[in-house]
Amino acid sequence: MPAPAQLPLLIDEQPDLDKVCSIVSDTAELFVDTEFVRTKTYAPRLGLLQLKAGELTACIDPLADLDLQKLWSLLFDVKRMCVLHAAKQDMEVLWFEQRQVISNLLDTQTCAALLGHQAQIGYAGLVKELLGKELGKTQTRTDWSRRPLTRDQLSYAEEDVAYLPEIKKILIGQLEELGRLDWAMEDSRLLGDSSLYRPDPENAWQRIRSIPYLLPDEQARARVLAEWREDRAVKTDRPRQWILSDKALLQLAAANPASENALGHIEDLPPPVARKQGSRLIAIMGAANKAIEKGELELVQQTAERGTENTLSKKLMKLVRARAEELGIAAEVLASKRDISALIRNESSLRVMSGWRQAVIGNELQAVL
Repeated sequence: MPAPAQLPLLIDEQPDLDKVCSIVSDTAELFVDTEFVRTKTYAPRLGLLQLKAGELTACIDPLADLDLQKLWSLLFDVKRMCVLHAAKQDMEVLWFEQRQVISNLLDTQTCAALLGHQAQIGYAGLVKELLGKELGKTQTRTDWSRRPLTRDQLSYAEEDVAYLPEIKKILIGQLEELGRLDWAMEDSRLLGDSSLYRPDPENAWQRIRSIPYLLPDEQARARVLAEWREDRAVKTDRPRQWILSDKALLQLAAANPASENALGHIEDLPPPVARKQGSRLIAIMGAANKAIEKGELELVQQTAERGTENTLSKKLMKLVRARAEELGIAAEVLASKRDISALIRNESSLRVMSGWRQAVIGNELQAVL
């Protein structure tokens, strides 16, 4: 087996990649990060894949003429743990690249949150807090699809995995001391659920938080418009806001135009969209109107102040904040306001009523209900 020193940092030749795979195949633990581009497309485009295994650090170029199948097999092997920071974005990139995600993973951002660090602490922030080192930020807006990659870009990418082993060691030690390692492993494993990353047009309306506060008929139209937009964004591989902005979507749902001519009065609807997609927009909103008229949709307008529910929500959040303070973690790590609303409405698959959270706070909240 070749020594890592014989390999270049940038892996863009097949023989070098084969050597990397040989080294990785003998390791039980792999440190991973990705760089990607997502400015003009719906799906993120993988621009670089960084790996660290023992003394090896490699920046693998997915845009080079390489056969990556063996690497993917090693990466997705459940017998090998992969350590990432803020893994959700990386998992989404991998899903769109391979329709598969890492299932055996540990997320250092999740670990840090369970130790009292800021809930969404970034990698550079965690490196500074734990190791006292400042990382450069000069490449945070770089275009990872352009070639050739510069030395500064590669140095930046290398740093993104360079400190993960040391960070992981510190975090694991602290979690074991507090008896929270199982919590971190559980929350990390949840990020390995591929359903989190598959496009879901039917539920795309949930991305627009104001929709539940609309009148029922407006909600119905907004939901079908969001579904149409998501479906079209996926099929054309364009950002959803390029298809139809949130503002235009909500204006359409409120105005309920009955003809293509009426679309011209929607302030934020671009004329090309009205011209090319007008008949389709009118049709799907019309279908939603009929569904409401026939009673096929049971939609209720939410309000910011809903009497008993609002009072109960405040009471439960007070319990969450008190328990989080005892644990020394941010309240949102234990249970978010959305978690509490879902609990009050008796929704299914509640995060707060599963795993470690159920014992720590869920059962107490349920007792109040």
